[in-house]
Amino acid sequence: MKSYNAHTHKIPDNHIGIFHSDGKYTASLFSVGVHPWDTEMKSVKEIIPAINHPNCRAVGEIGLDRLKGPSMEIQRAVLLDQLKLSNELKKPVIFHIVRAWDEFYSYIKPHQNTPWIIHGFNSPKQYSQILQTNVMLSLGPSSLKNPHMQSILKQIPLNRLLLETDDTLIDIVQVYHDFSIATGHPIGVVYSQIEQNFLAIFGT
Repeated sequence: MKSYNAHTHKIPDNHIGIFHSDGKYTASLFSVGVHPWDTEMKSVKEIIPAINHPNCRAVGEIGLDRLKGPSMEIQRAVLLDQLKLSNELKKPVIFHIVRAWDEFYSYIKPHQNTPWIIHGFNSPKQYSQILQTNVMLSLGPSSLKNPHMQSILKQIPLNRLLLETDDTLIDIVQVYHDFSIATGHPIGVVYSQIEQNFLAIFGT
């Protein structure tokens, strides 16, 4: 069974994954974007060459963070520029959202024309509202370890799910295993549905 990793900071060597690139092209599939923490130091223009590369399968991670980074005004402007770019290039978006959920929801109707993914979803209080959207949820090691997420994990529809390793050294196979154990979903069913979701969003 093939393992698919929706967001990783390590170039995949034993699975298929979306490597979080700093703007360099790689032989692996990758994403590139101006992270909200970097919106004062990095311009969207800098990522244009990489984002047009055929191996670039997503814009990200991008978003809003009220705990870290420059002013929200700066973050919003850079985010909106990148959402426009993602729509022009028809590429999915990988989001980093911290304490800015109301704004995130307000952007969906006017700006979402491609698949959107919340990476490392770890906000159980947002689950009910986000389920009313068509945004995908990507779970990583921190999501699966959070005791407040345990009741939520079993509720997430498998067709809304992706799995990731983020910036950890944990193997994606372990993430699959941990999710299967936490939810009771047969591991074969998890593998099959994640493959279907991943390929539908990022292509082959």
